[in-house]
Amino acid sequence: MSERLGLIFPRFRYPSGDFPLGIALLAAYVRREMGMEVVVCDTTFDPRLERIERFLDREKPDYVGVGMSTLMLGEGLSACEMAKARGLPVFVGGPHPTTYPDAMIAHPAIDAVAIGEGELATVELLDMFRKGRRHAVRGALVKDRDGEVWVSKERRPVEDLDSLPWPSWDLIDMEAYIAAWGQLDSFKPGLRGVNLVASRGCPFDCSFCQPVLDAMFGKKLRQRSPESVVRELAELRRRFDIEGAWFTDDTFTTNRRWVLGFCQALRDQRQDLYWGCTTRANLIEPDLMRTMYDHGLRKIGIGMESATERVREDIYQKGVSAEAIRHTVVTAREMGVQTLLFLMLGAPSESRQEMLKTIEMATHLPASEASFSLFVPIPGTDLHASMVDEGYEMSSDYTDYDYYARQPFVGDISRRELRMIQRLAYLRFYAHPYRWRSMARNASSVKGLRSMGRKLMRIVPHGAAPRVPGADLRTAEAARVVQGRPRG
Repeated sequence: MSERLGLIFPRFRYPSGDFPLGIALLAAYVRREMGMEVVVCDTTFDPRLERIERFLDREKPDYVGVGMSTLMLGEGLSACEMAKARGLPVFVGGPHPTTYPDAMIAHPAIDAVAIGEGELATVELLDMFRKGRRHAVRGALVKDRDGEVWVSKERRPVEDLDSLPWPSWDLIDMEAYIAAWGQLDSFKPGLRGVNLVASRGCPFDCSFCQPVLDAMFGKKLRQRSPESVVRELAELRRRFDIEGAWFTDDTFTTNRRWVLGFCQALRDQRQDLYWGCTTRANLIEPDLMRTMYDHGLRKIGIGMESATERVREDIYQKGVSAEAIRHTVVTAREMGVQTLLFLMLGAPSESRQEMLKTIEMATHLPASEASFSLFVPIPGTDLHASMVDEGYEMSSDYTDYDYYARQPFVGDISRRELRMIQRLAYLRFYAHPYRWRSMARNASSVKGLRSMGRKLMRIVPHGAAPRVPGADLRTAEAARVVQGRPRG
């Protein structure tokens, strides 16, 4: 019987149509490189710890990997403890382990931490576990049985993204995700669609993302070939009958030549799909947007963040003017491209008047949708570090981190009042006639109503992640560390 890797994706809050692409890619890579059987436990649509326990007992994996963001930390550590209680080697990866590898490796249930991209490091970790002798692994921290930690500072990004296999869609409940997918519902409710990614890395320096994003993927922008992306779209269409796609790349239009090549590949391969992407308002000129529209673009997401230059530039370091945002949104509406605005409320030192100005500007822009998040300083980012230096009282319990519902720091405005301002923002924005038509389209279908319901969950009270006895959810003291010398 072949060895088996169990991968766990412990998402317990805010289910969406965004399937765990990283887990599916990792599974595909391990299958191809090691010939190892892989099984996946995804709690997105069944968020219970019992599901993870049953998965471990039923599938009986030989090794367990847990991927997690900060918002998944409580449940992720629970999964690690369950696996360790069954005597299994456990490794973790994802944004939070990458940001706090020392704290994660100090947890008694964790044997190794993959830092940044996980494909190459995971194969080496599994080979190490298989041989039964702990040692340094490139792109990872490894804990020996006596508690010492082998550290490798060498990162191993995948240079040629075309060399990666397609995700292991067969291990994911793709139909459930397609049913929950709603990125283009404001354009056409009921579209069968999926999310995918065409690049890794971001060359920009927004203080609320960096350097965490660089730690995950590096500063250099790496892109798949346009032909590779379109071939994947064609395969998704063949297997799952998709009609649309949303690109989760941080800034889809950074490389103008690449975007034009993508549009050409769509035409050459005769892929008539609707799609959307995120971009910066100053990186999508009208002629480029027109070409993208002619090849299926129907929606763009833009990080507006704040209407005031003091917050947007001095605090967030966005590097995009209010005029550029306004021009892009207006241009998009004139072309028939919808716009989703991403905004944050409650930045450190942000006043009530500044938040109200952001709400008013967003409301009167001809955008179709908006996401008003509460500002949350992600651990490891420049903004989080500067707030600590400035003396903000920060929560050390990472289950308190929730950009839809809670701020994990003590500011000048109470959480209760911030939530009231957030609800006012949604009420003001969606009460404007600009949104009536798309809201009516959503309300005309069952899937559209469900999509609206999922988005509504983000602004109603939501409990914290379940506490797990024995799981230290705070920054742990680092274990003893020895410098490891990478193999090879």
